[in-house]
Amino acid sequence: MNLEEQTLVQRILNGEKREFGTIVNRYATALMMFVERIVGDSEDACDVTQDALVAAYSHLKDYDPRKASLYTWLQRIAYHEALYHLRRRKRLIGFHIDPGSEIPDQLPDNTTAERLEQAIRKLPPEDQMLLQLYYYDDRSLKEIAYITGASDDTVTREASRLSSRLLRIRQRIRIILLHTDDE
Repeated sequence: MNLEEQTLVQRILNGEKREFGTIVNRYATALMMFVERIVGDSEDACDVTQDALVAAYSHLKDYDPRKASLYTWLQRIAYHEALYHLRRRKRLIGFHIDPGSEIPDQLPDNTTAERLEQAIRKLPPEDQMLLQLYYYDDRSLKEIAYITGASDDTVTREASRLSSRLLRIRQRIRIILLHTDDE
């Protein structure tokens, strides 16, 4: 964490609660865009972002700048709030893949951005979020491991596991796109 953020957090913890508005002004828009790509609705994203910021305020004393930047810590909270929201809304969409299905090496030739987005929406929310963090937000695997809740001693192992999981997610997307062609 940079010195300015460290000072800001310390002032809030020392009772200058209005200073949390600086954090909100600095990060709310980016958090809302992150959440909206996950939940797929701007009104829901606004609610989830507000819940995440309230949770961040309530747990600011737990923030450790040695583990992550302030924004990464806020994304971790928003990630879990968005998952909770999706589960509460029962938006978990299953997609069964036959274990004998042949997995293509590339996306079908007729893949458009719209079709790709539709295929991604058929994935479980956790998989959608991993794609979001890795491809849209350009987060490293270690940062993603932290955001998704890995403990300090398992971040490296979790980052390796996430690499394999991203490969499987990309494979599922290719299969979904192929099945969509068949429909």
